[in-house]
Amino acid sequence: MYQASGPQIYAVLTGDVIASSDMDAGRLGGVRTAIQRAADLFCNRYSAPVEARLDPDLDMYRGDGWQLLLTEQALALRMAAFIQADLYSREDAQTRIAIGLGTVEHLDRKRVSLSTGEAFTLSGQALESMTGYSDLTAALSERAGPLRAWVPASLQACSHIIRGWTRRQAEIAALALLHPKASHEDLAGKIDPPISKQAVTAALHGARWRGLLACVDAFEETDWTALLKNATIA
Repeated sequence: MYQASGPQIYAVLTGDVIASSDMDAGRLGGVRTAIQRAADLFCNRYSAPVEARLDPDLDMYRGDGWQLLLTEQALALRMAAFIQADLYSREDAQTRIAIGLGTVEHLDRKRVSLSTGEAFTLSGQALESMTGYSDLTAALSERAGPLRAWVPASLQACSHIIRGWTRRQAEIAALALLHPKASHEDLAGKIDPPISKQAVTAALHGARWRGLLACVDAFEETDWTALLKNATIA
């Protein structure tokens, strides 16, 4: 698991709902509520680091768009994967997510989307430049060196894993992301109705869980503050 680092480097998650133009107002409203619920679940689960977050709320804008900011930047990939998995398992809907890692110049505490700074610029630009080949990416400043290419490439690989999940696999993966220390038996008991330990193991194996977990662990073990604290916008 990650170790909390200094607050000068932030992670901004910017997302939008896939195929929102095909949804009526009621359906889109339900999806937006589900994204907010997933964010709340994650924040509540990681209550200790969340206390250091300047704005824990998810900011909805542009109808199908949303944005949030994390001071604990190491949690960004786990949170993004959790939101995608939880949303798909509960609502059969999907959201694209772009993570921007960098500094923040101005934080609007009422509307995160009105804030400014490197992390917001990188995140927004990354979402706008995403293609249909991936639903998950990241953007870093030039100061990150080779990681500027490696990190988004790794997240795109994560996206391909997540895209292949069934709704049951997504449900179990979401629980595993939310409860990283839980055994397969523990996870089985959290499903409603409960399933067997063997079913959880089979589902995670079929979901190529270990590949995703390796990326999440590497992301959480990176000292983003040391790497990016003096970064400037590319």
